[in-house]
Amino acid sequence: MSVETLTSRRPFLTRAQGIGALAQDLSRYVSYFLICLSVARQRRRLLTLDEKALKDIGVSSVDAFREANRSFWDIPEDLKPHNPTGLERRNPFPTHARG
Repeated sequence: MSVETLTSRRPFLTRAQGIGALAQDLSRYVSYFLICLSVARQRRRLLTLDEKALKDIGVSSVDAFREANRSFWDIPEDLKPHNPTGLERRNPFPTHARG
């Protein structure tokens, strides 16, 4: 997909603004992906804990197994970056008058 194609979907944006918006979107996705990796790593570590360690943190072996087998992208709400998917984007149709 070319820059012209991407920026043409965002009316009234200059090429620099379109590239900046694209970079911002990419940054969100990278942040979300890195958080998913970190959570997946923590979930795998749960499986390495023995019963005593799990009891110390208040987790049963069944809960640890269930948590470790959750989907990669299924992360807790409090760890999700603001607007990770870009579904609630800024308004692509600015209300300011074009001159």
